Amino acid sequence: MVFRTEFMNFWTRILLAVSLLVLVTFMGRPELLKLRFRVRMSMILLGIVSGFLLYWLLYLGYVIFKPFVAKGAEEVYMLRHEAPQEFIALLLIFTSFGEEAYWRGFVQHELQERLGGIKGLLAASAVYSSVHIWTLNLPLMFIALIMGLCWGAAYLKTSSLQSIVLSHITWTELVFVFLPLT
Repeated sequence: MVFRTEFMNFWTRILLAVSLLVLVTFMGRPELLKLRFRVRMSMILLGIVSGFLLYWLLYLGYVIFKPFVAKGAEEVYMLRHEAPQEFIALLLIFTSFGEEAYWRGFVQHELQERLGGIKGLLAASAVYSSVHIWTLNLPLMFIALIMGLCWGAAYLKTSSLQSIVLSHITWTELVFVFLPLT
């Protein structure tokens, strides 16, 4: 609904949607509220470096497949005009945290418990990608699948949200604020 409804602007809708995801996450896994995040430089570095690497992977894919994906990218970037860049930059920090808490910390965690590690990862990534169906933007759905698999694999390996949240923040800030593809 966030992508295809017309009430408020996109960024307000995404703020409300991610707030709902955070609420569901902490209601479904209240133990996440009790976690103490130890600042580990290795996890911080891993998150930032992987965010940059994933951005450059996206950029390379954009350059190679530009005739097929440019229109989809333009549709996404039109949303940048609905709010000031500073607001979008701050909101992306919150949405990155909220999405990773929900998709990896809640959904993937539960699916891994029920289906096992790899099957849980694949199922969570498929559902994460399918949420983007409402955009009617095939490149965006494909990117969501790839990113879901990358961040999900990192979560499967580390069982930690710290580096994944930082990777997501780095990636989204680069894609939407600092180094847009178009």
